[in-house]
Amino acid sequence: MQDNFVLLKKSILPRTGKMPGNAPTESGKIEFVDSGQINAPEELNVTGKPLPEILDDKYLLSVYYNDTKIESESFVFISSVPEMPKIRIEIYIGKECKYKSLRFRLKTEFKFKASASLYDRNDVDYFPSKYDGGNAFMIVNVGKTNWNVDFRGLYRGGTAVMEVWNEEKTSILSTFKFYIRGKNPTKEIVKKYMQDKGYLTKYWFVYKMALSESGSEGISLMKQFWDPEFVGKGKNRKEAIYGPSGRNYESKGIPNYGYPDGWGICQIDFKYEKNNLNTTTAEVKEIIKNPNYIWNWKENIAVKMNLKLPEKITAAVNHIRRLLKNTKQLKSYSIEEGNLTYKTCPSSVPELQQFSGFLPDTSTNQNEKSILDAEIIKLYNGGHYIVGISKDGTLSIERKNSLNFNYNERIGKINE
Repeated sequence: MQDNFVLLKKSILPRTGKMPGNAPTESGKIEFVDSGQINAPEELNVTGKPLPEILDDKYLLSVYYNDTKIESESFVFISSVPEMPKIRIEIYIGKECKYKSLRFRLKTEFKFKASASLYDRNDVDYFPSKYDGGNAFMIVNVGKTNWNVDFRGLYRGGTAVMEVWNEEKTSILSTFKFYIRGKNPTKEIVKKYMQDKGYLTKYWFVYKMALSESGSEGISLMKQFWDPEFVGKGKNRKEAIYGPSGRNYESKGIPNYGYPDGWGICQIDFKYEKNNLNTTTAEVKEIIKNPNYIWNWKENIAVKMNLKLPEKITAAVNHIRRLLKNTKQLKSYSIEEGNLTYKTCPSSVPELQQFSGFLPDTSTNQNEKSILDAEIIKLYNGGHYIVGISKDGTLSIERKNSLNFNYNERIGKINE
């Protein structure tokens, strides 16, 4: 540019003037021979802020996690509290954009291939949603609109997709995909939660059962979610990474699944209910429909304590009552399971205290438990522990289940 002629280059201009004082007036001409000083730097530093993009004829979608803008395919997390991630959606419509109004919503989807098709997960939810009385879409007009996603008290994870629709809601104009995963609480937090709720006072074994069910022995976390440090064996062993939704052991942060339909810390399993929907209560159907217990560890424990465990305790009470029908008192009996000794002594479980008069012994330390407790523990895993009582009060015990596994022994070996 400096080598090109400018308007005044090579031009000649007349001029007239005089010096201050009594100097005479002089005339002459000014000839422009150059356009200015030519600068030929050795190098140019072009680093700097780019020119602002003209946005008047466009619309823009931005997604923020904890007030930090994220890129597509990012991971966000349900906290260990647990709390859903703080997601903010920002949409800008320029004043010259052909779309004067748009519609948008957040879709969450968790697909999982389980042990059988009946137990597969295919959970799809929308935020906002007309199904709970809200609007089907958020509305945005020309200018900038921000929306903090309201998850309506639901806990959802998997794949999340922001959908931007035209005003008529006939087509999706653009999408933004990211992933929601979960963070595990520490075992100390879970144990304190159970203590504060009064669960451990009534049922001493539930924390040990949770450790066993979730595979959390020997680590610092309680595994509501898969969280392996390494996966694979031999040459294929490598550090675990966050992966896409689905049955993939490298998908850190997706719910902890166990055969055939178990989920989370307590491995909540609705196998029986899903196979017998005609006799399943409306309350249980609603829990199955709303998978909070998969993504929220407190909800997971609540289902165990308010639904699953009471069912097993009721079954155990009825079973024990039938066995004691023709007996006045049990004969003294004890058996070791791991580090615990089960005896014919009264139980600390409130529902079992009605049978105290049948039990001749007493517990002398915290490692001595009632033989009736062993019945509940095994029944929760599958099968009866006390399988018979003779007229003279002699117990018949079946320690192992149909898979030749001794669940009571496993629980008895847990020292945490």
